[in-house]
Amino acid sequence: MVNIYLERLVSGEERGFFSWVIRGALWPLTIVYRVGLAVYLSIYAIGLRKKYRLKVPVISVGNLTFGGTGKTPAVQAICRMLTERGKRVVILSRGHGGSAAGTVIVSDGKSILCENSESGDEPMLLAATLPGVPVVVGKDRRLTGKLACERFDPDVIILDDGLQYWQLHRDLDIVVLDAMKPFGSGWALPAGDLREPVSGLKRAGIVLLGNALDMPDDMLGHLTERIRRIAPEAKQFKSAHRPVYFRNAATGEILDIDWVWHLSVVAFCGIGKPRSFIDMLESLDAYVRESLVFPDHHAYGQSDFDLISRSVASRGAQVVITTAKDLARIGGNMPIQNLYVLDITLEIEDSSSFASIICNKIDDQSEKAAAR
Repeated sequence: MVNIYLERLVSGEERGFFSWVIRGALWPLTIVYRVGLAVYLSIYAIGLRKKYRLKVPVISVGNLTFGGTGKTPAVQAICRMLTERGKRVVILSRGHGGSAAGTVIVSDGKSILCENSESGDEPMLLAATLPGVPVVVGKDRRLTGKLACERFDPDVIILDDGLQYWQLHRDLDIVVLDAMKPFGSGWALPAGDLREPVSGLKRAGIVLLGNALDMPDDMLGHLTERIRRIAPEAKQFKSAHRPVYFRNAATGEILDIDWVWHLSVVAFCGIGKPRSFIDMLESLDAYVRESLVFPDHHAYGQSDFDLISRSVASRGAQVVITTAKDLARIGGNMPIQNLYVLDITLEIEDSSSFASIICNKIDDQSEKAAAR
């Protein structure tokens, strides 16, 4: 598919002759983009434009590159940490892939109030997995933030994918990096997958390194030192995605992680780093007979379901496995037989210190706001 090729091209995975020709053609546009971004940010730097400030602390969770760093599991983990410590949390999301033109309350913390097609897959997944946490979607997060404050009276707002949302003041930026490929292709868009120059990392208060818990010490040491040079004030934490259990998509039945051992599987996904999903299944000793990869945020249709069913039949697979994000995109429509989901969690080293830094920031900013 063209979309998948382009994703691989901008991520730096495609390194053939034609990929270099395309990058070369796009390079002038990358220069234009970087100059334009620098001019735009200078307007804020010299005070000609002010960032909108909400009445409660705002914490953004974002990344430097497009897709695949594990931002959604990080948002889930942070929200659970905060709610366990008694904080009232609301998530604001852009709702990538959703059809809603205005503001949509995806969840009020008790019930899901819209369809996946309106909200997009990530907000729907967050709403489904974080009971007690309202989720609000909208392009203008100044407006959705104001609505969230009025409707839900939160202690803190989590800005999902908010590192490059320049218009809203944040009290803490948490930047999620994949330790195996922390700065993506190394090129800014449109020639690469960097949303902004690597120097943007200096805004981070916390850098959360994914895939780092099992990384060799020498490789990790070089990376942490490079991050320290760019963002000397940022606290660094290691993390890794861990499989938790399998879930029957139709019934919700939970199955132990060793259930997949030696099962014949067709796997499919449309996520930023599809190889990580396939590798995780294979590490659990599943026999992955075929893996079907769709573009990130892919909207599934009947032709896709027919392709999956044909693959199952031709490969003699016993089950079909996908990700929680893909299931959220499929929604209540369940056209695939024997469909299961691999649920994962984010393990953060020294999670108590990680949570304490965030809670202290919230408390400090709340006190300052009360004094204003």
